[in-house]
Amino acid sequence: MFRRLAPIGLVATLAAALSGCGSFGAIGLGPMEQPKPVVSDTLPPVASAPVTRNALAPPPMDPNAQTPPPITDGAMPGATPINAAPTTPPPVSTASGAEIGRTDLLGGWTLQSGGESCQLFMTLTSWTGGYRASTRGCQSPTLKSISAWSLNGSQVVLAGANGVSVASLSSTGKTQFNGQINGGAAVSFYR
Repeated sequence: MFRRLAPIGLVATLAAALSGCGSFGAIGLGPMEQPKPVVSDTLPPVASAPVTRNALAPPPMDPNAQTPPPITDGAMPGATPINAAPTTPPPVSTASGAEIGRTDLLGGWTLQSGGESCQLFMTLTSWTGGYRASTRGCQSPTLKSISAWSLNGSQVVLAGANGVSVASLSSTGKTQFNGQINGGAAVSFYR
């Protein structure tokens, strides 16, 4: 009698085990999942009131406010006209005659000062003191503090916290800059 029940018990055990594994249809023991109908992602139109246009009332006047200067050419005083091209400083010629622009400074450089060599990275992300800069592998606290850079003519100014100048370097070509840390030590970066 035990022999007859064992196959039935085995089938029941197998069916119970497979029921926890998901759809029987996936292994051919039951109906496969039927595809679902496609539902439209557009909404039906809704009745609405017509859009009206009314003039706004002028804002209340502040008796303590100063009267702005008259605008004669349609622009605010000191404002750049909307159709004006952004002002980008032209590339500057170096001592070797090569022109230097901000994009020439982007990327990684080798930074050297006082026998130390580490890496300097410059990006065009706006930052206090100009654009974002960072160093890697520097031991000197001064070189570690570099967090910004700016290009003034052919001179690169490296800045630390709060945009305070750390070093000024002049170009000797597109791939070499030499100068001094504000404490007087020589510094250069190149690639």
